[in-house]
Amino acid sequence: MAPTSLRSTAFDLELADVELALDAVRRVVGRVDPGRLSGEESLALADRLAEMERVVASGIARLTPRVLQTGSYAKAGHASGPDWLAAVAGSSATVAKGRLAAAERAAGLPELCGALQEGKLSAPQLDLVVRTAGVAPGAVETLLELVAERASHQELCAEATRLRTCARSQETERARRARIHAGRHFRWHQDPDGGVRGEFSCDEVQWARISPTLEAQTKARWKAAGSASGDTYEAHRLDALIDLLCGPPDARKDARPQVLVLIDAEALRRGTTTTGEVCEIEGIGPIPVEAAVDLLGAGSLKFLVKEGKDIRTVTRSTRDLAQKTAAALLARDRVCVVPGCGKRLGLEGDHCEVDYSDDGPTTLSNLARLCGPHHAMKTYGKWKLTGGPGNWKWITPPKPPSAGAIARARRVATAKADRNRLRRT
Repeated sequence: MAPTSLRSTAFDLELADVELALDAVRRVVGRVDPGRLSGEESLALADRLAEMERVVASGIARLTPRVLQTGSYAKAGHASGPDWLAAVAGSSATVAKGRLAAAERAAGLPELCGALQEGKLSAPQLDLVVRTAGVAPGAVETLLELVAERASHQELCAEATRLRTCARSQETERARRARIHAGRHFRWHQDPDGGVRGEFSCDEVQWARISPTLEAQTKARWKAAGSASGDTYEAHRLDALIDLLCGPPDARKDARPQVLVLIDAEALRRGTTTTGEVCEIEGIGPIPVEAAVDLLGAGSLKFLVKEGKDIRTVTRSTRDLAQKTAAALLARDRVCVVPGCGKRLGLEGDHCEVDYSDDGPTTLSNLARLCGPHHAMKTYGKWKLTGGPGNWKWITPPKPPSAGAIARARRVATAKADRNRLRRT
């Protein structure tokens, strides 16, 4: 009886602690008046609650395998584990099923058990890590390091994709691509609420034939319309797609996609990538070397072959210094360089050390690639980028402006530039 009594007493203490913490958080959430808080105060409180959410998700992941093992959910009147978790977490049964499966797989991975015990993983992070570990067993340590560094979920997904691509054999990749190609489709239907909805699926090589041109035209539309239009970037992408499909044949011919493939020389020679090597379609993501080789026969594409950190071969003309610099910059900065961002699309070159307005040189050492929002923060909000490749630091100004102030400064600068352009014409 003693061991059972001790376990019961210990459980009562743990449950009491959780109840006290829950009551404290519930009081804060119910008592706080967001309208009376500053933006900084709201941010600080939301940050701590998000940290608590991650700790709670880790605790649920540690406990749910035991709930499934004992079948105790039935005592509470639930037909299955997913039904129980969906009911208590307020999610769908499909989401709950995924969380339970991830938790069960994590129980067999000591590194993940330790991370969960320390409350480090959210439910989406845990799911991503265990799915990657199923294909690339050595990936757990790498992904947990990114989590510890507060990498964005986008950065975590990109690294997981690279690890999975590296771990697959050529035969597996061939079978995967054949399966995806066999299941390629484009479907559409009229929405009951009005309008038309669609979905499609294809492999990366097929998508690479249209994606670069589509994104270039989307970005051009987005910039031309300006923020005052109220249209989203995704809305402009649909408009660009319809233009590509419906435009005159001659116009479509002139707008052939410029596909850019970045690959390590050693991976190209070997036929597969290993950890740390790159084989990617710009704007799409990692692909097998075999898929990259398939693109060699396609027209209007460019291959950047790099040896270490240097660009050794560019399969199109690079006599112009600006083209060489742009190629090297693209190879170096695969994502927005601001720590924790990870965005891959719509990146813009920025003079990072000496601004262009101060006659900063357009050289590789003075350039970095930023996403649109971070570029605006640096240009109109006085944030600074220092440290250089591999050691970038995003420095907050002494009095950082709000997002609204940055947007207003950007609109003023754009209007001023438009007026100057009209005067010149």
